[in-house]
Amino acid sequence: VEHTDSKTIANESAGKLLDECKSTAKSQLAEKPTEAASILEELASCVKTGIAAEIERANEEVAFQAEIRKKIADSWENYTCADDAVNATEPKKSDVRWRGKKVSVMIDRPAAKIHTIENFLTEDECAAVEDAARPKLHDATVADGSGGSKLSENRKAKQAGIKVHWKNEKEGDLIARLSRRVYDYVNHVLPFDIKENGQEDL
Repeated sequence: VEHTDSKTIANESAGKLLDECKSTAKSQLAEKPTEAASILEELASCVKTGIAAEIERANEEVAFQAEIRKKIADSWENYTCADDAVNATEPKKSDVRWRGKKVSVMIDRPAAKIHTIENFLTEDECAAVEDAARPKLHDATVADGSGGSKLSENRKAKQAGIKVHWKNEKEGDLIARLSRRVYDYVNHVLPFDIKENGQEDL
């Protein structure tokens, strides 16, 4: 059994290309020893042409593989969303607590964190969010790659921006109270001390 990786394949391909060009150059030198300068130029041209062809083939292969991965990802995304029996990710930590609530750490990387918190909302807060969002619900969008957004058949969710009335926080506004809890937890796990000023709606 012979195992080859991309580096081995590239080395073998480069070696084969160089051998072919060198062989041609040697034959020409044997026939025309006084024309070494022009033969060297032909050798360089041979290598350049061969490398360009290899790069073109490599780019085509990368594009082909990327398209396959995209199609697989789209199919798997739709499958997992429709299949209630697919196992959920097991938490990496489940013995964490915050303000008496159980926290499950699913992903905890420097650039990506996913935590689930049991009973993060009260029933009253949940009802307040539903009431505020209901008249604004619309099909969720995805980024379009140019700073805007667009609809996608792969995203089935609804979304709504909910205005947080921070001025009513001290009076017990449910959405403001919930939003403050969100900021408190985010600042608990991140070192940024994020403030609510200028942030997006809930």
